[in-house]
Amino acid sequence: MQTSYISTQSLWNAPRTSVNRMQAEAAKATQEVATGRYADVGLTLGQRTSVSLGLRQQQAQLEGLIQDNALTTLRLDQTQTTLKQIQADADSTLKTLLAAPVGQQLSSIATIAGSRLAALTTALNGSSNGQYLFAGTNVGQAPLTAYAGMPASPARTAVDQAFADAFGGIALDAITPEQMTDFLADGGGLASLFDAAGWAGTWSSASGDALTSRIAPEETATTSVSANAEPVRKLAMAYVLAAGIGATGLSAETQDVVAKKVQSLLDGASRGLVALQADIGTVQARIKDANTRMDTQTSLIETRIGDLESVDPAEAKTRYDSLETQIKMSYSLTSQLRQLSIINYL
Repeated sequence: MQTSYISTQSLWNAPRTSVNRMQAEAAKATQEVATGRYADVGLTLGQRTSVSLGLRQQQAQLEGLIQDNALTTLRLDQTQTTLKQIQADADSTLKTLLAAPVGQQLSSIATIAGSRLAALTTALNGSSNGQYLFAGTNVGQAPLTAYAGMPASPARTAVDQAFADAFGGIALDAITPEQMTDFLADGGGLASLFDAAGWAGTWSSASGDALTSRIAPEETATTSVSANAEPVRKLAMAYVLAAGIGATGLSAETQDVVAKKVQSLLDGASRGLVALQADIGTVQARIKDANTRMDTQTSLIETRIGDLESVDPAEAKTRYDSLETQIKMSYSLTSQLRQLSIINYL
């Protein structure tokens, strides 16, 4: 008969050999109970890990777009508010003009037009999150230069020069309706300062290109209005005509020409501003729809990720309880073995 040698130290260490492993398994089970997700997704899923990573990348992209859309929506809301106020000012000025007696129309709005021109510049220089709303793609620079003030702005200098070129040496009350009609006609001395090229050269540093934002993975939208838009230029020209060229000093017949031009510009600007608001509203609706779709997609992706990575909380808790029991038994057995000594049997 052959016997093997077993030392007391070997007996002491035997129950402890698996304790580290059980403690690691218990830690994993605790994490899975707390998170509801495999502690080591890569080890558990194996080749299917790439599927999980792909789904999480899609989820991160959609969540990023939703966050970006929130900032875009804020910018569009502020743009819409500004456009509505500008349009309301134009409509109010037009009503005052139409309500005044013939011959007194320009004098009735001269002061109002001056203040509205200053308000227009201030409104279009508004910003959101450090970006100018109406600057187009040139978001870091205020789009418009104030017309009034000292020293004279490039816009004021250009208007004064155009008036001097057309009527130099002629007294205001001697300017005929025909001369004024030519001056105000499209392509004329004043109108040319408010076409796209003239406006950019004297009034505006805004880009003519509007911002384009990605509102969904496969969808983009124009998400800004430039201060170079035609309705803005028409409105500025109307205010300058009413307040910036001394039109109240003209003869009654010539004033009537100017008043009718101001009326036409205000009316065209108002209708153009309504169209811009409608465009912004369409984009706002598209963003809302895109967010709804992406929220639905995100929910579906979360469900698929859960199917891949989620653990059964009850099973994980049972596994943890079992490991805890085994660890306690191991410590208890180790303690009992430590009490074994041959001295106790002498």
